[in-house]
Amino acid sequence: MQPIKPETEEDKWQLALLTLPLGESGSGMVRYGAAMYFYHRGMLDTDTLEAHRICCNLDSEDPKAVVRSRAGNKTG
Repeated sequence: MQPIKPETEEDKWQLALLTLPLGESGSGMVRYGAAMYFYHRGMLDTDTLEAHRICCNLDSEDPKAVVRSRAGNKTG
């Protein structure tokens, strides 16, 4: 996952949402919404978006760990 470099004030706001601490109630869904924002801006890849989708109802799960786990399971 490449670091996101905010280009606008909205990007800065969405990046703050994307990086909410794990474990806060509702944070998984908020992070997923921010991930969708960056995906539509072309700043987030499909695998990372999918990791955020998987974690959206699991506030304590780390999407980065999911990306790493899924990358290790790919063949080819």
